[in-house]
Amino acid sequence: MECPSCNSQLARRSLKVVRKGQHGVEAQCPKCETWLMFEPKMMQIKNIGMLLLLIFSVANFFIENSDYRLMCSFAAFAGACIALLGVFKGKMIVADTTDNKDLT
Repeated sequence: MECPSCNSQLARRSLKVVRKGQHGVEAQCPKCETWLMFEPKMMQIKNIGMLLLLIFSVANFFIENSDYRLMCSFAAFAGACIALLGVFKGKMIVADTTDNKDLT
């Protein structure tokens, strides 16, 4: 992963200082001490994909018709693909620190 502020490469394990921000969890870059967060739109895409996966996976337990079970399985697989797209295409951006309190 790359810090958008200082353009240094860093591992996820090096992000030790975290806090709850307005759009989710924010982490502090260990080199330039800038607060970073994942893109909110990609986080929404990931959450929608996870919700689709959960709904159709649970619905698959209660449906007895094999045709509908197959459609639920495909819909759950599509949700998993959408969630993975949100995870792997999402990038870190600099967090807006004007409204956030430092909770570390």
